[in-house]
Amino acid sequence: MLLMGAHNGGSGESELDARKVAKVFAALSDPTRLKLLRYVLREEHCVSRCTEHVGLSQGAVSKQLAALADSGLVVRRRVSRRIYYRVAEPDVLERMLADAESFLPLRSE
Repeated sequence: MLLMGAHNGGSGESELDARKVAKVFAALSDPTRLKLLRYVLREEHCVSRCTEHVGLSQGAVSKQLAALADSGLVVRRRVSRRIYYRVAEPDVLERMLADAESFLPLRSE
């Protein structure tokens, strides 16, 4: 699971959980990473497709995808020389993003 819902009894485990959760929120704090997450939310894509989608260099996209993988938000799969990425838990991420968007102020149009 991406985020632990229950509070652990030991302070060491709570500290570890807090660091893991902080890593997830840090990964979510970048607009490019959010765009990549939405792109790989329901369909697996290779780095070159992700690069085309966000319009950045392959190196920049690979760095962003590595941060997402390190946080546990995405998983990687290697096929020959290509690496494919997909969201680890799409339903959980969709709920997280929807909850985060609920904090945004309503636009007056």
